[in-house]
Amino acid sequence: MSKQKTAMRQRSVRVERKHEQARQEILATAQTLLLQGGADAVTLASVAGDLGMTKQALYHYFPSKEALARSLVAALVDNEIEALVVAIKEVDSGKKSLGTLIRAFYDHYRGRLDAFRFVYCQSQLYRGTGAGLDQDTIRKEINPSTRHLFDVLEAQIADSSANKAQRKRMRKLAFTAWVSALGLVTMLGVADAVDDPLVHSDEDLLDTMSSVFDEAIVKWSN
Repeated sequence: MSKQKTAMRQRSVRVERKHEQARQEILATAQTLLLQGGADAVTLASVAGDLGMTKQALYHYFPSKEALARSLVAALVDNEIEALVVAIKEVDSGKKSLGTLIRAFYDHYRGRLDAFRFVYCQSQLYRGTGAGLDQDTIRKEINPSTRHLFDVLEAQIADSSANKAQRKRMRKLAFTAWVSALGLVTMLGVADAVDDPLVHSDEDLLDTMSSVFDEAIVKWSN
């Protein structure tokens, strides 16, 4: 490769790296606005203003508010999965993995309900309007992250001698635990929105759910 081509290649790499760095800064700013003021606070104008750039400059990285929202959801899911995987891998016994999953999901979102709503509710609210998640984002960004989570859980809770059918059953159990955690935080979000606390305390619900799924691991392993 000639020196000229090498220089052009290096310049291209630097430009791509700078572009991605700018995208990440924009997403970080959008996430801060979301956590501070809810979904309505995340606009192209507010993000651009916080970064000291124009809306026109922002369009270079995200062509629309919908495009920014989709990328923000993907980033929030990545944050969630990372937090869950870290918590799960710190557990000494795989038999406690699902209880840990439920508690880690709760811990991640309990004080960040606007982030939870943004990830799990907006596609239902804005279905068909272009504001929800599109199949391309789900297939390329969301699914690989969630698949990684369940790969980790399967490795934690399935016995090394487990056959394919047993591993599939354990994976289904892990998915059910994750859905249960999602349901708990959904109800907490509803209670928070209408200022009507649930009958049972958060800790009581977490204890019950964790016990049910940790016991299920032992039962399903036999």
